[in-house]
Amino acid sequence: MLLRGLACVLLLAAVVVLVLRGVPVHTSLYDLLPSGGGAATQSLDRMARASSRQVNVLIKGDSEQNALAQAQRILEKLPSGVTPLTNQNMLAKVAESLHPYRFQLLSSRHRAALSAGDDEALREEALTNLYSFVPLSLYPADVDPYGFVTAFLMENPLVRQNGLEPRDGVLMGMRDGVHYAYLPLMLPESAADSLDELQAIMSQLHELCSCEGILLAGTPVHTWRASTSSQSAMTVLSIVSSVMVVCLFLWVFSSLRGVLFMVLTLTASGIMALGVSVLVFGEVHILALVFGCSLVGISTDYVVHYLVDHHNSDDAGLSPPLKKSLLFGLLTSVLGYASFYAAGVELLGQIATLSVSGLGSAMLLIFAFYPLLFRRHLPVRLSKEAVALGNRISTWRMHPMLPWGVAALMLLVAVLRLPVSDDLRSFYRPEADLLAAEKEMATLNGMEQGMLTLVVRGAHAEEILQRQELLGTLLQQAGVEHFTSVASLIPSAARQKADFEAVRQLVGKYQDEVPVEMPQTWPGALLPGALLEADSPFASLCSLWEPGAGLVLVPGEFRSAVETLPDFPWLEKADRFADLQGQIQSWREQLMLLLVLVGVVVLLLLSLHFGPRHALCMCGPVLAGILTVFGGLAMLGIPLTLFHVLACYLVLGLGCDYAIFRAVNDRANPLTAMAVFLSFLTSWAMFGVLAFTRFSVTQDMGVAICLGLTVAYVLSPAARGAAAQRCTASCEPMK
Repeated sequence: MLLRGLACVLLLAAVVVLVLRGVPVHTSLYDLLPSGGGAATQSLDRMARASSRQVNVLIKGDSEQNALAQAQRILEKLPSGVTPLTNQNMLAKVAESLHPYRFQLLSSRHRAALSAGDDEALREEALTNLYSFVPLSLYPADVDPYGFVTAFLMENPLVRQNGLEPRDGVLMGMRDGVHYAYLPLMLPESAADSLDELQAIMSQLHELCSCEGILLAGTPVHTWRASTSSQSAMTVLSIVSSVMVVCLFLWVFSSLRGVLFMVLTLTASGIMALGVSVLVFGEVHILALVFGCSLVGISTDYVVHYLVDHHNSDDAGLSPPLKKSLLFGLLTSVLGYASFYAAGVELLGQIATLSVSGLGSAMLLIFAFYPLLFRRHLPVRLSKEAVALGNRISTWRMHPMLPWGVAALMLLVAVLRLPVSDDLRSFYRPEADLLAAEKEMATLNGMEQGMLTLVVRGAHAEEILQRQELLGTLLQQAGVEHFTSVASLIPSAARQKADFEAVRQLVGKYQDEVPVEMPQTWPGALLPGALLEADSPFASLCSLWEPGAGLVLVPGEFRSAVETLPDFPWLEKADRFADLQGQIQSWREQLMLLLVLVGVVVLLLLSLHFGPRHALCMCGPVLAGILTVFGGLAMLGIPLTLFHVLACYLVLGLGCDYAIFRAVNDRANPLTAMAVFLSFLTSWAMFGVLAFTRFSVTQDMGVAICLGLTVAYVLSPAARGAAAQRCTASCEPMK
């Protein structure tokens, strides 16, 4: 009665929490990345988050007019919330921000002309602008007749990328006789955290750009394609898994009553787990939900063992051996998941909280309500075929040392041959057409060999800008044709003041021929924040700027030139992928160590109850299953990843259940053998199908679970023997 009251209170509390707060599901995969670090690390992370919203549209045409017409057609029909970064409206916003500083922002060409004293050429250019019917200028000709700000923007490497020039709000260029139109588009911020919104927007963009010769590239394209294909595959595989489980239950029990109670149990425990997670974290990450679904497979095992244990029985209660088996099975699984907290990663903590609370809730519901629910629905009857199969399986014999021999062999193979991959980029395997589009886009913008990141540090903004200008001069001298930095857009205060004085002298010299109103005193410097915070195509440069540090991005093809730069104390080369790889490696190693520690704790607990020798017999099969994951991957030539290690925790929880139920019950009990076999089949149906998905994360977990569970089950008869005799002797008087 007490357990029922507790279960009802917890379920009601979870429902109240979910009704009041909802279930905020966070989908950003950047939560996998380690946070913190210095200013450079934070800048790189912000840059990565900004790139996760940018879609690049590349249009190829046989003429400039055709490519431009296609681009303008796309601009006219963009989905709501999608912003083009180079159209006239955006440039107008930039022009408004730059208006007070229009006499101190010079392009390299204009600065060089002023330095060389080539005043006549600048005067002729200004006169042409004044009397031209269609002047190419962001401002009216009488406001900026020399076109300083226009040239400053149009000749800036941030706008004119590798020969691409703005034309009617579209970046145009030609390479190898092919005309290109390039449209950088920015998705709304909400699309980065809402998979449904991202899919809706990308579906519209894909339909809009479905003509021949139009390519889509960028992180959102990969996310959309991967999520769409994964959802389709998971939907099909979920249906297949559900059909397989229902067929198994019908074949074993000749009734859907067990399936009905199992679904009710899993639903209620899922609600309770979600309520706890939302209460603790305020949200649930999509990866926590995916991995938390593991409680479905383990909880199903609990239901299966209860049903099989009541074959031809009129007593709806839980027998002492069943209670002991269920509680030990729960304990081993909870120990495995709880070890995630030691890693200190919030996402792993969410996974642990969701899984532990879900498994505990499922066990509580079984103990509290199953004796009451099944009191009127007993006995449970297994089909004759299932009983016959159980009789046959129960006759299997296996030496207790065989699993340890398999474990030793797999450990040796893993030590000698197992490759390891901690590179985040290897976790995603894009389709061939996406790779081709990315390669063509990278070739056009000059980033086909990756990107180098240089970190420039300084005590204040002016010092950082001056050092970036010095670095820019050194890069140009070293042969670097183009690079990206904040100083490429916003000069230092010293350079702005010098530019203003040079322009003031030029304007005063030709005031009669080229009249223009110019302040006599310098209005002050344009600071980075003033422009970067504006709603403009350069807002993404915020990711390159942090207090105390600024980033300079150099195409990978100039790696050798970068190596020749002098060693300044304020300059360093940052490799975020290497940092992330090191962090992923650290997590993987921590989880592998925790897996060993959990195994030792489980062995000690079983030793205290069953004795050391019997505990070794029980732990042998699951140890062999886990080590087979590592050895099997080595033999298949598949690199070990973080997700293979996470899958081993599932193997630990499910494999321990097989061994514990084998050892606790009578060694010749066909019902126990049948229950373990049915648990294995249902787990395989739910998790094994993941190996056939195209998404690398779920595929890695599926392969590992298939290998580990199969070996753990096949070797589980070795867990029988003296342990079962001891338990039978202690439990018989209680019956």
